[in-house]
Amino acid sequence: MTSALPSGVRSLCGVALLAAALSIALTTAMLLRAEAAALAAQSSVPVMKVQTDLQTIAVRVTDKQGNDVRGLTADDFTVLEDHRPQKISFFGTGTISTSLVILLQSSRSMDPNSKLGTAEGIAARFIGSVRVDEEVWAMDFTDEFGPFQQLTQEQLRNPTSVKLDSGISDGSSLYDAIAMALCHLGTSKNLHQAIVVVTDGVDQHSRVSLDQLIALVRSSRAQLFVMGWHIKPEYHLEGHPEKKVTLVTGHDIDNPTVVFDRLSKEAGAQLMFPTSEEGLELALKRVSDLLESEYTLAYYPQGDLKRLRRIEVRAKLPGVILDFRHVVGSNQAAGESVHFSGTCAVSPDFHSYPYESKVTRSSKGMTYHEDFSDSGSGWPVHEDSRYTTGGYELSNPSFSSERTNDETIDLQLPVSQEQQVSRFRSMKREVIAAYGPWWQDFRASVVVVSTAMPMTRMPTPSSNSPSFDQDPLAAGLVFRMTGDGYYAALLSREPGDKKLSVELVKKQYRNHSETVIVPWFRVDLPKRAEQGIRLSVEGARDQFTLYVNDQRVAGAQDHGYPGGYVGFVLMGVGRAIFRDLDVEQVP
Repeated sequence: MTSALPSGVRSLCGVALLAAALSIALTTAMLLRAEAAALAAQSSVPVMKVQTDLQTIAVRVTDKQGNDVRGLTADDFTVLEDHRPQKISFFGTGTISTSLVILLQSSRSMDPNSKLGTAEGIAARFIGSVRVDEEVWAMDFTDEFGPFQQLTQEQLRNPTSVKLDSGISDGSSLYDAIAMALCHLGTSKNLHQAIVVVTDGVDQHSRVSLDQLIALVRSSRAQLFVMGWHIKPEYHLEGHPEKKVTLVTGHDIDNPTVVFDRLSKEAGAQLMFPTSEEGLELALKRVSDLLESEYTLAYYPQGDLKRLRRIEVRAKLPGVILDFRHVVGSNQAAGESVHFSGTCAVSPDFHSYPYESKVTRSSKGMTYHEDFSDSGSGWPVHEDSRYTTGGYELSNPSFSSERTNDETIDLQLPVSQEQQVSRFRSMKREVIAAYGPWWQDFRASVVVVSTAMPMTRMPTPSSNSPSFDQDPLAAGLVFRMTGDGYYAALLSREPGDKKLSVELVKKQYRNHSETVIVPWFRVDLPKRAEQGIRLSVEGARDQFTLYVNDQRVAGAQDHGYPGGYVGFVLMGVGRAIFRDLDVEQVP
């Protein structure tokens, strides 16, 4: 599961999703002005101005056949908080004004190749002669955020005129995007609030945790509608979803299946999973129908508004089914609350990334130094990647049944050649870990130390044995790593060789291919190589320069990934330790 670098131009898929989602607001506003007087007349509770401590509950009432039951009044409902009856201070139907936020994830993990039709075609099904006077905001996001903009009536009537841009970075910050929307809705004038988000559920870069987001949703008035788009089957892990899945960078993230499940069960989110243009239209229509058919009940809770409270809504009408959120508030400690800046962005001062303590910014640009002395600085920790004394280690002991801490991997095992070939084919061919800021033009360097370098090769198979890859085992730097692939500068050496081999390659995940940019070439082995070899790469647009112990050894050009993460790679069976990583921006 990966995400990929978003293009600078809005894809047809993204525009179509946005236009369709925006049309929800148009449908809910349809009868607003015509029925405003009727609303006050049919309600037995007077309409009141919004108060900051007013708790709202959206309730959908259906019969046993699933048909919406309309025409009820406040007297038909009872609201209980922690089993105590509450006085209903506001009551309204689905035609009251709604404050609506549309969030659209535009990472390429959202499958830009799917054919959803044109924005005009989808929007035309909803707009018609609708009179637009709702509060509607829209924002596009990847791991960066476009402007949170309130849409004009003209933009709502003509959704294709809305221009959104979330930047050029990779990945997704789903939790932060929803948190920002909730922050903005905190100043809304309307009691009825909703957030519609189209996402694949992948969150790689949020400062806010899933637990914090759930508590934030519970403490808000807003309903959350989540449209899970292009959910990958591997997330389900054969029907037994794990809590975490691992990215190609080595980092663990929340399994999207678990994310959707928790948002639904713990935060009351309405989930939909369209897989086609028709499915998307039906899902949006369902949201529109829900907003129109719901009843809005509000009361003034007693005591601490932030504490976790259980809600129950009952109807006097027999045989009906009620759908509503069952929990409001939060049981989180004050230190676990979400903090925002003045623009409703999640505050980096209170919610920092672990690597940010290693970043320095100046007029010359950004620098990142990692000495791996702090095991909490954010790099992946797995069986094959870990912090070690004074460095960071990647290992792949697939061929070793026993190993001591300082033992070099021995490939000459007392097994048959056929067994060796079988094990070679089944072993993990590369171990990767990448972390830190996103880099475009940069210079990166690291000291490579390894008990598995000099490295050994697999024995040559006999003529009647299956053939297999005989590339040398190697370790080095990965850079400009995205969900599509990466570049790698590699070092390798045969036992007893006085020369060091260097190579530059480009890996592509989508077609499982490797392109050799600079073929293996040999350089003199630096003095005291056993203490470590400093490998450096400079990338300026499509130009790359390789250095060994600060001596230039090769240059190349390639039109590939324009930006990405920096990290380490170990290819084949072995062990490599990396020390003193330095990355800096270059003009």
